[in-house]
Amino acid sequence: MNIHPTDVPPEGIEENSPSYYAAVDLGSNSFHMILARQLNGQLQIVDRLRDMVRLRSGLMKDGSINEETQARALAALTRFGDRLSNVPAEHIRVVGTYTLRRARNSNELLRNAAKALGHPVEIISGQEEARLIYRGVAFTQGVAKEKRLVFDIGGGSTELILGEGPTPILMESLFMGCVSYSTAFFKEGRISLKQWQRAEIAARLELQPVESQFRLTGWSEAIGTSGSIRSISNVLLESGISDGTITPAGLALLKEKLLVFDHINDINLPGLSSDRKSVFAGGLVILTAIFDSLGIDRLSPCDAALREGLLDEMAGPGGLKNVREQTVKSLLRLYHADENQAAQVADTAVYLFDQVAKDWELKDPELRELLAYSAQLHEVGLAVSHSGYHKHGHYLLSHGDLAGFSKENQHLVATLVRLHRRKILPAEIDKVASEYVLSIQPLILLLRLAVLIHRNRMYEPHPEMTLSAHKNKLHLQCPRDWFQAHPLMDADLSQETRYLKSIGFKLTYSECSD
Repeated sequence: MNIHPTDVPPEGIEENSPSYYAAVDLGSNSFHMILARQLNGQLQIVDRLRDMVRLRSGLMKDGSINEETQARALAALTRFGDRLSNVPAEHIRVVGTYTLRRARNSNELLRNAAKALGHPVEIISGQEEARLIYRGVAFTQGVAKEKRLVFDIGGGSTELILGEGPTPILMESLFMGCVSYSTAFFKEGRISLKQWQRAEIAARLELQPVESQFRLTGWSEAIGTSGSIRSISNVLLESGISDGTITPAGLALLKEKLLVFDHINDINLPGLSSDRKSVFAGGLVILTAIFDSLGIDRLSPCDAALREGLLDEMAGPGGLKNVREQTVKSLLRLYHADENQAAQVADTAVYLFDQVAKDWELKDPELRELLAYSAQLHEVGLAVSHSGYHKHGHYLLSHGDLAGFSKENQHLVATLVRLHRRKILPAEIDKVASEYVLSIQPLILLLRLAVLIHRNRMYEPHPEMTLSAHKNKLHLQCPRDWFQAHPLMDADLSQETRYLKSIGFKLTYSECSD
């Protein structure tokens, strides 16, 4: 599937047209949105929006984003929201990166952002950001026949990815970005050789732990995907230094030209837009350090980035669901989980979900999917110890890099695993993202019942049980003579009624009389 850009904006979007997709990237320097439509199996870009919000520059010493920057962000998102209003919700993904991962007061901003956009914002990890960037490059440049190095210098972080074909092999997210480095090392806009050297040393120290692994693996081509890299490429082109290809010699010449100026406001380089001046020095010094650290001799700029990866994942074969399924399978293998047990618990969990989804208003299809993944992963903690394995599973899933899962998705899955047995802790329930507040308790109950039903670990289809729900009441009807055949199940359900009572739910159960 290829992207075909067009300069002709759409006259309008048909309401709920299933052929339209939108990807929004809330970066540390700029916010981006791409709107595309699917035609004959291909995606055609019909609109792009960009707003240089400089979110990272508003991150204060106490870790919060100041009010002025939040106001800029919300103003940009309100404009984006107007374009998203008629795109189907299932065809929209909005993701936040480094600064929103770091900000102490991001929850408030995210709530307001969701209102402005009419769609929730996912916070993704640095590893997930790297994976999507690599996918975006493969989507627009074609799948590499040999090893490919891709990197993106963002406002607050830099992602390095080395992959082969469509698959990343190495992924790193480093704490250095064009905004953060410009702010930290070129303070108040002043430029000098001493400040450059301090910034370059800091970047080399950040790269040091990963450089040997990348060098040893090697690559055939290097591609850069970010505003910083594109602006450097453009200056090289407009200055007549190169055709836009970035080389060590070209970077050295740009460094010389930059150090002629005493202040960022004085920078006057061909091809450099005014809105890139304040972060140009930070981006250039990071790119120079990457070239030196990894021994890169040639870099090609690419317009694709995270947002193209999001589009491909939504509209491409298999999509996000396929990525998540591969992640779950990898985790099951990594922690030597009983895959048959995982599968039958998941099967029963969704079987029960389908029976009560309407009564409990579990309308979002993603909830069913996340319940199934939680059920599959509920025993990964056994790899640590049987004692408290639900706690170990919670830790492993909370702190791992789960491709395809946002921070909110990951936390929900980890919380369900934590609460699938023993006491149900309200404090853990309260920590889930606001979008899951109303659904977390029903999902916990469904997973707990599915686990109890298969506690005997006999590999057999789920029994024909009927589950009914009304508000905080739940009734499970088992097959005739079920408890005679499964005497421990009666004791387990009796204990479960006491656990559920602690969070205000009443569970009753009986056998079918027929």
